[in-house]
Amino acid sequence: MELYLYRTADKAVVMKLENVLDYTDREVRTDDGVYGPLAEGLELSGTADCAGTLRADWRRDHPDNETRLEELETLMAELLFGGDGE
Repeated sequence: MELYLYRTADKAVVMKLENVLDYTDREVRTDDGVYGPLAEGLELSGTADCAGTLRADWRRDHPDNETRLEELETLMAELLFGGDGE
């Protein structure tokens, strides 16, 4: 698979990554090696027009423990206090 690493500010392609085996929000593994850690302000797309947001999608689908805890705390506040958090 091919992925395009681009700057989110201007959607300019920084690098075309070929023979991609796998990726996360922090790195891309290819036949040639590992590219990472990926800097903030960069995004991955599967198309050259930079229409994709693969890193953001990956983060949404694989939340870290801190994000999961915040979501749980919000849910508990909604259940206990009727949604106003107080």
